[in-house]
Amino acid sequence: MRLILAALAALALAGPAVAATPEDIAAIATVQRFFDAMEAHDGAAVAAVTLPASVYTSIRPVPGGGTKINRILVEDFIKNLKPGLHEAMWSPKVVLRGTLMATVTAPYELKVDGKTVHCGIDVFDLAKVDGQWKIAGAIWTAEADACPELRVAR
Repeated sequence: MRLILAALAALALAGPAVAATPEDIAAIATVQRFFDAMEAHDGAAVAAVTLPASVYTSIRPVPGGGTKINRILVEDFIKNLKPGLHEAMWSPKVVLRGTLMATVTAPYELKVDGKTVHCGIDVFDLAKVDGQWKIAGAIWTAEADACPELRVAR
């Protein structure tokens, strides 16, 4: 919950051209519930905020150039949840298409057992289902050296 409040404060401070709507707040809250469920090692809670067969894609730089791309279905992601995960985002940006679709984009930091593993940019695609935002898919960068640069945006 503390991260939701920080995200909302960041939206409010972004300037008069950006006003957090109730839909913005709800979309960000869905992503935060996903992070909270990961941290709690709670697969049922992850499933509750996602659509079945959602695809998650990670993009990592590889030494010498290029990228490594991994894709995983949410069901397999849930099976692979590990204790000790903590993901925090800041300065989220929300793009809405009414109450049909939302995209939440934000820099983030991933820690395992309190140690930073990497930072990157998260992009979550959400769909409104039965009045609730659900994660339809996600893509993120996983960059071990990006934390100093991305933390500046806090």
